[in-house]
Amino acid sequence: MILTFADWLINQQSRQDSIGELARVSGLQNPEIKHSRRKIDEHKNWATLVVNSVNPGYIEVFNEAWQEFLLAKQIAKSSLE
Repeated sequence: MILTFADWLINQQSRQDSIGELARVSGLQNPEIKHSRRKIDEHKNWATLVVNSVNPGYIEVFNEAWQEFLLAKQIAKSSLE
């Protein structure tokens, strides 16, 4: 199973830092991400959601969270190989 940002973000809700705060923002919990017939750009979908749904101060936090997510995703993928 491929790790998604939504799953990763849910697991960050207990953190006591800005990423934990972002994970607890109600507009980002159970988001309705629109899918198209083209390949899904998970980052673009989430970036758009963050920009449109939360305080602009969270944009930098989202970028930091995304980098942590990519590292976690890479580790999860390598553990399956």
